Parts: sequence; structure tokens; C-alpha cells
Amino acid sequence: MKLTVIHPAIYITYYMILVLFAFIYNNPYYLITFLICIVALIILQGIGNELKTTLKFFVPMSVIIILLNPVVSHVGTTKIYIIGNYFITLEALTYGIIMSLSLLIILLTFTSYNKTVSYQEMLYIFSKRFPNISMVIIMALRFIPLFNYRLNEVNKISKFNEKQYSNTNKNSMVEKISKTANLLVVVVSWSLEESMITAKSMKARGYGIKERTSYLSYKFHKIDYMLTGFISFSLLICIIGLTQGFGRIEIYPTLMFSDSESTVNIYYLSLLFLLLPLIYLEIKEKLIWE
Repeated sequence: MKLTVIHPAIYITYYMILVLFAFIYNNPYYLITFLICIVALIILQGIGNELKTTLKFFVPMSVIIILLNPVVSHVGTTKIYIIGNYFITLEALTYGIIMSLSLLIILLTFTSYNKTVSYQEMLYIFSKRFPNISMVIIMALRFIPLFNYRLNEVNKISKFNEKQYSNTNKNSMVEKISKTANLLVVVVSWSLEESMITAKSMKARGYGIKERTSYLSYKFHKIDYMLTGFISFSLLICIIGLTQGFGRIEIYPTLMFSDSESTVNIYYLSLLFLLLPLIYLEIKEKLIWE
């Protein structure tokens, strides 16, 4: 239970800003700070298991991105010779690392967002003006964790049946692929069947015919105005810094990294302050409960 109630519109706007900045910033110092703060927030929110799951999925993908980008793209002036005349460029390698780092930050930001903002709160914000679009977005956000849950449930049943009726423990690669495909067929069929039932239920209840009402009710309080002002001020300084080149490095055609970018300045601190509000609230809640 959260003692500090924040208006969901502020949460949604705040996370949209974080995702946008994860795309815009490409300076490693800024991105690493961004990543540390998001990881700290996830740990404070008590969703460390989701962090581990994301990393298990992301680490192999990031390795592929980092290795594939310099192999495919030879844009850049700094050549690194591998074998004979074959080379990769430092710029392409750097771009792959920064791109994978930004993608990791975005994935973790959405993980934190799913913990902070519930589906009911999203419906409360968007359903009055955009009932159909809000429902599609919420179902899409809900689909991946629900799909993983159902896949684990079906996998448990499959393993139980194998132990009961199978005499051999070793399976060939073809058999493993076939079993995995069958599991996916079952889970997809289950999900599609339930989606049809949900759609019929919503139609029977008249969803979208009239303006949607909600049992939730949120009003702006003092803490909402304070948080809005703090985020707006930090955001303004960050934008000013971006217009002056702080937080971004030039990768192509030649990697350029100025000395001022590696030092602490007001624009770096503004990003740090922008990342701190939710961390502060989580620490405050834990101290109150303890």
C-alpha cells in the first residue's frame, strides 16, 4: 500500500519523458547514470525478479546487436583491422553499444512503469476520450506478462506429463523444437480463446456505447503540484543542455568526445534530479513502513 498518492497523469507523463530521453541521450556517462537510477528504482519497487528476467532476455540480444552492427555497417573513419584487410570501425562498434544500452534502459523503464501505473489508472486517464485506443494499448501491455505466465503454466504441466509417462530423459533437438512449438500453439490458442470471450463480454456490457465511468477518482494535491514543478524545472534545464550539445556525442563520421562531457555540470545534474523523484518516494515509503 502506498501512503503517497500521486495522480496517474503525472506518472504517465513522467515515464514518457524518461523513454524519450533514453532515445535522445547517447553520451555513455549520461546513459550509465540513467541505467543505475532505473535499476535502483526497480529494486526499491520490489520487482527484482522482473529485472533478472529482462536481463536474461536482453544480454544475448545486446551481444548480437553489438557484434552485428559493426559487421554490417562499415561507416566511420577509425578502422580496427581484425583479419588481414577485414576491418570494423570504432564508430559502428560504439553505436551498437550505445544502441543496446538505450534499449535496455527503455525496457527497464517500461518494467518500472508496469509496477507503478495499473491498468485501471490508465483506463481512468485515457478511456473517456480514447476508449478503443486505450483498451488496445492496455491489452498490448498486458499481453506479454500474461503470455509468459501462461507459458510457464503449460510448461509445468508438460514437464509433469513427461515425468509420468516418459521412459527416456534425453530428447533430440528435433523433439525439443517440436515440444516447444506445441507449447506455443497451446498458449496462443488459449490466449486467442480468452480474448474472444473478453470481447464478447465487453460487447454484452455495452463498452464504448456511452462515456465510460470509473470507480477511481483522482484529484491534484499539493504533492502533485510540487512534483510537477520539480520535473518541469529539471526537464527545462535538460532540454537547454541538449540544445547546446550536452548529453550527446558525435559518432559518425568520426567519434568525437569532448572533455566537458565527462565532467559534472548543471545539465548532468539536471538529468540526475529528473531521475530522483520516484526513488525518493520509494525510499520515503520504506522508511515510513519500517
